[in-house]
Amino acid sequence: MFKLSQKADYGLILLSNLARAGGKLTSISSIAQKNKLSSKFLSQVAQELKKAGIITAKEGITGGYILAKKPKEISLLQVLEILEGGFVEGKCFEKDHECKCGAKDIWIQMRKGLEESFGKKTVADLVR
Repeated sequence: MFKLSQKADYGLILLSNLARAGGKLTSISSIAQKNKLSSKFLSQVAQELKKAGIITAKEGITGGYILAKKPKEISLLQVLEILEGGFVEGKCFEKDHECKCGAKDIWIQMRKGLEESFGKKTVADLVR
């Protein structure tokens, strides 16, 4: 089962809100309030995305966050890898693992398909 973590969910909500803002600085508190999210946790997610160069911030009373790139230049795969690490994991993906269930090739093919799909989708697709 593929399931997004709360961190990934918050990250995608944050990025879609920033994309909709069209380059206007937007505060974490306003996004959190609008979407009924934890401002503290959303801020932590924002810091991870900032560190990775996906968003930038301006400090101060008139500050906020904006996307560091155009929405169409930020793939969902990139975002998920930043926030989740590997988003499909298990023993079958380890290099020297001897698969006993017989599904190793199936799992690898499914992971490749997910990565290709998420690699083709961007933050711009979230706001269409």
